[in-house]
Amino acid sequence: MTFVLDKSINTHWGIDPDPLFEAFNLCGRHCHGKAAIRIVEEKFNLYATKMNEVHGKQSVLTLREEVSQELEDFEKLLALRCLNMAVDDAVTVPTSELLHIMLKGNLDEEYIRHGLPTVLPIASILEKHDLARKMLYAFANASYGDAFNEICWSCLDVAENVTVEAARFLDKITRPTNNGTATVPPPSQSTKKTNHRASESLVARALYLLTGSQAVRFLQFLAKVAHFNKPIQNRVLSHLAPYADNYEMHRLASAVCSIEDFSVVSKVFHDCFTLDALQSCAPLWTLYKQLFGEVKSLNAMNDMKVLSQETP
Repeated sequence: MTFVLDKSINTHWGIDPDPLFEAFNLCGRHCHGKAAIRIVEEKFNLYATKMNEVHGKQSVLTLREEVSQELEDFEKLLALRCLNMAVDDAVTVPTSELLHIMLKGNLDEEYIRHGLPTVLPIASILEKHDLARKMLYAFANASYGDAFNEICWSCLDVAENVTVEAARFLDKITRPTNNGTATVPPPSQSTKKTNHRASESLVARALYLLTGSQAVRFLQFLAKVAHFNKPIQNRVLSHLAPYADNYEMHRLASAVCSIEDFSVVSKVFHDCFTLDALQSCAPLWTLYKQLFGEVKSLNAMNDMKVLSQETP
């Protein structure tokens, strides 16, 4: 944490908000986070004092002064709140006010991304849906994918067990959106029209945008929560289908989503998707073969076997 905070301050260029909030948000999730922020602030202020003594003038400001001078209004508000909370200073902006500003204010999405860990614990399903939409429609780099995943996984409990909140959130983001709100297409609509509208859902947009580790993390969320009920499971599978034709990880996610016995799914997650856990999961490969054919199933198993031999 100290290393990340060290990166956030440059005596020539001022504060870099990305590593600063990376550090603050990491501290916010850690049981000793408050103490870490207090120690870093004390060390930085001591460094500033000594540097000013060496130069005979004030060339380096205190951490709070740097924050107040260098950051924009919302980021300054957020950073000072983190510093105040670390010293148990109750005179700070309420979380609910920050959430309201993030949802209703004319904020740059980068500022919203920095504030997510602060507001997610109190955000409702509708508010999380709006925040997720903002992250996806402002998508600029992998950090927005991380932010989107953070919103998704915040709906589970602290042990990452599936909750009603997680199911409601997934239900909402798998539905077509109309001006930011989820809608249910009438049954009378044609299949073509329904499929066209399904492409407007947040899940569809996330599957299109996310790559690498962000894509894997999101697919794990889908695979874990989709089993909550049959309608959600069917919608998730229909979203995965176009990608499963071409991508192995989407085929695996589809097979996991299709497993009826949730205890099997729980074991795969409990074992953290290790190669051994996947290779030994017979129901997974039975469904994989049914969904994608024997050739792709054998290829996938062979690829895993080769990978397991190459992995030390």
